[in-house]
Amino acid sequence: MKSKMIRLGAAALALTMTAALAGCGTAGTSGSASTSGSATSEDVPEMVEIDYSKYIDENGFWKDIHALDYVTLPEYKGVEVPAEEIEPTEEEIESNRQSLLNQWAYYDEVTDRAVEDGDTVNIDYVGSVDGVEFTGGNTGGAGTTVTIGVTSYIDDFLEQLIGHKPGETFDVNVTFPDDYNDSTDADGNTVVLAGKDAVFTTTINYIQGDELLYPEMDDAFVAENLQSTYGWTTAAEANEGIATAIRNSKKYNYMLDYLETNAKITEVPEAISEYMREAQLAAVNNQAASYGISVDTLMMLSGYGSEDEYLAMLEEQLPEAAKFSLLRQAIAEQEGMTVTEEELQEMLGDSYDGYVETYGLNYIKQDVMIGKVDQLLLDEN
Repeated sequence: MKSKMIRLGAAALALTMTAALAGCGTAGTSGSASTSGSATSEDVPEMVEIDYSKYIDENGFWKDIHALDYVTLPEYKGVEVPAEEIEPTEEEIESNRQSLLNQWAYYDEVTDRAVEDGDTVNIDYVGSVDGVEFTGGNTGGAGTTVTIGVTSYIDDFLEQLIGHKPGETFDVNVTFPDDYNDSTDADGNTVVLAGKDAVFTTTINYIQGDELLYPEMDDAFVAENLQSTYGWTTAAEANEGIATAIRNSKKYNYMLDYLETNAKITEVPEAISEYMREAQLAAVNNQAASYGISVDTLMMLSGYGSEDEYLAMLEEQLPEAAKFSLLRQAIAEQEGMTVTEEELQEMLGDSYDGYVETYGLNYIKQDVMIGKVDQLLLDEN
């Protein structure tokens, strides 16, 4: 079943920025962060102001667009959704379980060999100059992970790890660059680092292995890590919760397919696509500007290949996104749905003023309205 869960809007672009945007060194320590990227200063766009509520009225509907003038809806309540269409497979449940566990995934730890060039290593260190420890010059016992030949640290700090084994503690001797900033000692006195020889007493905790491991989703893990977010207290509840989420996703996609097939749409007003295009391109522009890189570089780092490829993808998806936005509004109109400021204040709590300032009240109302329609399609079928 083709997924139609298309939400092109102001915040729709989820970009995963890679290490290319920032160095991996620990700020304020022996690491020297280095930013890379191909953009020159003239390629970096300037921030633009985005009026997210520009084309949306005070009810959360598209301004001057009455969706039911364009859409004849089929019966969308009590639709018989075939059970076999939405029942999750074991493979789907396992895939979703693994995705959920991703934030707790960890690599195996190698402790029975010496460090080699290119290894990723977890270390602790305490740095001193002339016998005085300085602020920012140690890991505080929390451990930091570095990759030899990749992570940028001063001098040959990381190369001196080669040949040592996990569990060993030894001194790493380096010289700070002549333009390095000063630090302070524990009492707040200035410690000059520029051009100084420093000693970092270093412990190798482990070498990071190649195998990504996941914790077992047993009762103890669920109660400790998932209860506060999902309300699950046992592994059985977690598995059923995952299965229910898959069923709902499949049911939702089934209903969107059903609406697309059975609704009669005379026209999708171009204004909807225009707004989506304008807001999306502005959001991309501002994200690139915030990183100090060109839009083309941002798209490359985000997996789109290039700005042209992203724009082609956007133009392909816009008509579909606009159509389903119109369908949702038609249902909201037919149901007489409303979103009040009091309702939003209760939902957003202390974040209310910030959201309204950033997005405008009308945009937030539309977003909540979409959620109400989506929930109706799940609850009534």
